Parts: sequence; C-alpha cells; structure tokens
Amino acid sequence: MSKIFKYELKIILLKPYTFAFTIIALLYSYYILSTETILGVSDTAPFSGWSFGKYLGDTTLVSMLTTLFVMATLFSKKQKSVNVLTDVTGFPIRKRILIRNVIIGGYFLLNNILIFITGCVFLGVIFGEVYPGVYIADWLLITIPCLLIILGFGNLLGRMNPVLIYIFMAVIILMAFIMKEFSIDINGANYYEVMSGALESLKGGETPFTIAPTFLFTRLVYLIIGAATLVGVTIKSGQISKRA
Repeated sequence: MSKIFKYELKIILLKPYTFAFTIIALLYSYYILSTETILGVSDTAPFSGWSFGKYLGDTTLVSMLTTLFVMATLFSKKQKSVNVLTDVTGFPIRKRILIRNVIIGGYFLLNNILIFITGCVFLGVIFGEVYPGVYIADWLLITIPCLLIILGFGNLLGRMNPVLIYIFMAVIILMAFIMKEFSIDINGANYYEVMSGALESLKGGETPFTIAPTFLFTRLVYLIIGAATLVGVTIKSGQISKRA
C-alpha cells in the first residue's frame, strides 16, 4: 500500500508545475489582498467576514482550476498507458482511486490552507485585526463543497474524456462572472460581495457579518452533488474492474 501511495504521489504531485501552481496561487492571494481586500468589500472593513470571505472565494477559484488541471493529466492517453501496466499488480481499483483522491484532495486543501494563512497574516500585520472563528467558518463553507465538486466531477469527466474537465473548468469560470446577483458560483465569492452590498444599501452603512440560509443551502447542494458523484464514480469503477 505504501509503495502504491508513493508511486501515485510521484506521478501526481512531484512535478514542477504543481509547485508552480501553488506559488501562483499565493502570488494571486497577495495581489487580491493588496488591491481589493485592503479596501474592503462594499465599504466593509478589510478584516470583516465579508471581505475575507470574498478574498477566499476569489483565490479558491484559482486553486480549483489548478487542481482540476492536475486531475486532467491523470486521464491523459500517456498516463492511461502507464495505468495498464500498473493494473496487472492486482491492486484493487477502489483503493487506487481512494489514494489518488487523498493526494489530489490534499493538494487542494494544502493550497487553500496556505491561502487562509496568507490572508490572516496580511490582515494581522497591516490592521492588527483578525477574527479566526469567522474566517474559519468562511473557509469551511467555501473549501469543503469545492473539494467534493473537484473530486466528484474530476473523476467522472476524466473517465469519460479528459477534455471534459477543461470544459468544466470553463463552466466554473463562467459561473463566477455571469449572473453574480444569484450567487451560484461554485467558488462562493459572489455571495460576500452581493449580500454585503445589498445590506449596506438597505441599512445605510456597514452591517455585521452574517451567513444567509440561501447561501448555506447553495453550499450544501454543491457538497451533496460532489459527494454523490464521487461515491457513484468509485462504485462504478469497482464494478467495471470486477467484470474485467
């Protein structure tokens, strides 16, 4: 098991572009913090839950796209030819899928943890104001549904055709920038901007951070869809391997 894990870790993450993606995510994080978050979202404080949530959503978009790109490489023709050779070892396909999901999911979570830390350090140094409890709630609401969507749809589409993963990446980008007022973007950034702006217009000033039930419902829907897709793909793959 450990040998398989080390092998999968090597072919998935121990490549120059995975480290480059992490650096890009962190540089983008600093850019967002220093150009947008520092000004505050909809005139809210830069260290408010609104501003930090918007920052996390924006940077998670980049983290999602880079992780999906890494997943797409696993289903390339070259990698599939390698898999044919490794499959003769008789190692259960479901365990291999689990290992790959742990590695890819871990990569996404690591990037988002680094993004979280970067934001906290920046706000702490510049403003001396940090609200860990609020920020962790933002992080969980944004990161966990995105994680399951990545693993669920990445595995599903990759097994059909890796090109579909790139199309899905384009869909994610479109959802992030089109119909902002509905806050249906998978990365969750639009809620923080739209809701804080709406509350400011309604009450005539900055309002305390709040998580609307509609936003919770949206995140729960994405979480359930991602989890169901992942479980379905895993079960289906196991059944196919048994027939083979």
